[in-house]
Amino acid sequence: MRLRSFIGILVGLAVVVVASFLTQQNRELLQEPVLLGEQTTVKLWLVLLGVFLVGLLPPLTSLLVGSLKRDLALRGERRQQRDAESLDRSFNRAVDFQADGQWARAATELEAVLAGRPDDFSSLVRYGEVLRRLGRVDEALDIHRRASACYPRSVAALYQLVEDYEVRGETEVAREIRNRVMREFPGLGLDVLRRRRNAALAGRQWSIAAELQQRIDGLLGEATQQAGGPALVEAQNEIGVRRGLDYQNAVAALEEDRIDEAIERFEGLLAQECRFIPAAIMLGEAELVRDNAEKAIEVWLRGYHETGSPIFLQRIEDHFIERAQPRRAIETLRRLVAEADRDVLLRFFLGRLYYRLEMHDDALKVLEGLSEPLAASPTFHFLIGRIRQRRGESAAALAAFQTCAHCVGVPEVQFQCKVCRVTSSEWSDRCEACGSWNSVELRLEEALSAEELGLRESPAWVIPPQWIPEEVSPEADRLVE
Repeated sequence: MRLRSFIGILVGLAVVVVASFLTQQNRELLQEPVLLGEQTTVKLWLVLLGVFLVGLLPPLTSLLVGSLKRDLALRGERRQQRDAESLDRSFNRAVDFQADGQWARAATELEAVLAGRPDDFSSLVRYGEVLRRLGRVDEALDIHRRASACYPRSVAALYQLVEDYEVRGETEVAREIRNRVMREFPGLGLDVLRRRRNAALAGRQWSIAAELQQRIDGLLGEATQQAGGPALVEAQNEIGVRRGLDYQNAVAALEEDRIDEAIERFEGLLAQECRFIPAAIMLGEAELVRDNAEKAIEVWLRGYHETGSPIFLQRIEDHFIERAQPRRAIETLRRLVAEADRDVLLRFFLGRLYYRLEMHDDALKVLEGLSEPLAASPTFHFLIGRIRQRRGESAAALAAFQTCAHCVGVPEVQFQCKVCRVTSSEWSDRCEACGSWNSVELRLEEALSAEELGLRESPAWVIPPQWIPEEVSPEADRLVE
């Protein structure tokens, strides 16, 4: 009861007490008749009682009724608050169960929340996701349709519908929903753009991928200005894809005989990242096309000194052999061996070069000095076996091949992606398995570290794994217009 109501009741009681006292003091006066009409009289105390009832009882009644209403409303609010707190606790438990992978218990908690809040957006989206995790895809689809109907301007509900349809195998419907996101939400659609971009990368459609990448960069640029830190990190993650696309455009220019443009692009990439091995390799190739062989050799040697990558040694060796200049190949490797602090890898390549040139005695002399550091390398023992075999030393060759067989790995597989670990028999500028650029490197299963071999760490630019590539549809062309 409020203070005002309490005071009103006290005042009323005081009036009653005062009236009772005055009644006792004026009993005879109160018995006097009061003329109400020609023939009608009423005693004075009845008139006073009527005035009292008319003047005091209605305010008292109003005060009591108002106080009761307020008390009932307050109790209702408290009950609603308790129910809301209980639903909040259930929702929080559902989030915890979902994060912990306890999908069934999360579903139970979310069902309780939706029983009290049937149109709660967060609960609908999460409940549908949990149902999908439990394999109840049709129910998940119904829940997410309900969320989308209640909140038609929600992109989150549309993305959940995409996931539901993809799990059901209805990829065309999923694609149409993504197209709807792109049409109706021009400031959003980053996930759709990334999927399209990754699909174009998978299909080696570099021009489409570049157009989509520009739109991704635009959205991330706006997000970086507004959100700062997290968006900046996400934008940094796109640098590798952007550079990879720049590299592919440079390769395309080289293939179309736009040599000067290709060289300018490759040099620009190396100015941004001097350890971008494919760009350095292709810059040398562009110089060869321009009949500037010495410049190409200079580029590859600089790339080797920057990265320590044996890919450059391989390319220099192949170049001189293709030009019928084996002596220059030998002299180049010998000079590098003499200048190196860690020469294991260089001496291995020098021995292999001697083997390729049928200089088996020189090859064996160089390689035998590496028997200890490369004792665990099957490639090394395989090469020793081939040299022994060419020299007619069958027993020694057999022993080397047996040692090779006991080592880990397949000798013919010499290159491996350092991102996905997929192996291949040839070096490539881009891993075909995971799509990463600058990640394919020589595979040597020796006990020595990369530092001891003279190798330096190079950055690998990876396509973000959270977006699964999908087939490029005709809509992709319209998206970039």
